[in-house]
Amino acid sequence: MEALLITFIAVTSAAVVLQTLILAGMYASTRKMVERMNALLPLVEKVRGVVDESTPKIQTLVSNLSETAEMVRAQAGKVDEAMTEILDIARTQAGNAGELAARTMERVDMTAAAVQRTVTSPARHLTAMMDGVAAGFTEFMGRRKEKRSRTVPKEDMFI
Repeated sequence: MEALLITFIAVTSAAVVLQTLILAGMYASTRKMVERMNALLPLVEKVRGVVDESTPKIQTLVSNLSETAEMVRAQAGKVDEAMTEILDIARTQAGNAGELAARTMERVDMTAAAVQRTVTSPARHLTAMMDGVAAGFTEFMGRRKEKRSRTVPKEDMFI
């Protein structure tokens, strides 16, 4: 039993020594990590300072962008309203132009009819009357010539 006790104490002693070595290694690693952290501390402070300085500027920038976006939306709305109004006016003017063209054509037709009634038709009647008088005069003069010269009638000249 004594040998078992000595073996147990030896295993326990070895385990304690191993734990001590592990703890010493952890201590050395931690010390190196702390030294690295201490070396990075000024850099972290600088970054923090930059972030602290930039935060109000970034907030102002975001606020300005938000205001600009709102103004762009408002202007886009105004442009849309203006374009809608311009298109409505253009449609109205196109309709008015169509009506004006239709009325103008109607008046041209009415004027042509009035000219037909007041100028052309009486001129035709006058021309017809003049042709009738000329035919009568020609016939009257032609008969006198027949009595004097006894020429061949015009109808007999055609084949």
